[in-house]
Amino acid sequence: MVQIKVSNSFLSQVKWDDSSGCNFSINNQADIWRINIHKNSSLIQSLSTLLTRDELVKADRFLHKHDSDRFIISRGALKLIMGRYLNRKPALIEIETGENKKPYIKDSPLFYNLSHSGDWIILAVSDAGIGIDTELVNKSFDFNDVINEYFSPEESCFINEEKSADRFFILWTRKEALTKATGKGLDEDLKFIPSLDGQHYLEGNILSSQNNWVISTFSLCNDYFASAAISDKITGMRFWETDLAHKNFAPF
Repeated sequence: MVQIKVSNSFLSQVKWDDSSGCNFSINNQADIWRINIHKNSSLIQSLSTLLTRDELVKADRFLHKHDSDRFIISRGALKLIMGRYLNRKPALIEIETGENKKPYIKDSPLFYNLSHSGDWIILAVSDAGIGIDTELVNKSFDFNDVINEYFSPEESCFINEEKSADRFFILWTRKEALTKATGKGLDEDLKFIPSLDGQHYLEGNILSSQNNWVISTFSLCNDYFASAAISDKITGMRFWETDLAHKNFAPF
């Protein structure tokens, strides 16, 4: 049985650089993009032109307008940003679904993963396997209903010591980012996926992976945490502030 290593840490200092400084070239690194839904809501009509007929139908199926808007912004942002990396017209970026419903871009050497919560979308791009998750810290969420099912006794003690809501969502984003990176999905093995700081060893079959993983957690903004799970072959991370109206992404 293959044993793999998972390394967890919190990044206390993260600088979000302006997207105008991005060269859209990736070599053994990961780029993390944060996209504010409200700030880009004026671009809904323009972003809609990048979506396929099936994607527009999916957007129309949402019961609430804010869910539809979020889908259009996230899908449009993905196509705009990946279009720059791949030197393709954004409307020609084709998104397909692989094993365990893990999305990927057709004919692309790059990997991506996307998450959203509240008013934020976060996108991770790399030339190796990657997963990302973000969560708005909900202080009123009764996590005691799920803590014993999805967390180890040591993790449960850590959460209950202090700042319980913050700690719950920090550990949760780590577990979810890692399952998204491997395509494992959330299942009964979630309790056995290590999320405390430090280095951990586990059987690869728990994650359906033979690779070692590095999980970096950081503050997305006030009251939001995010975690990126990245192959240990990656040597660096860059953080980008996204303004979809910037000339970097125009014309649509």
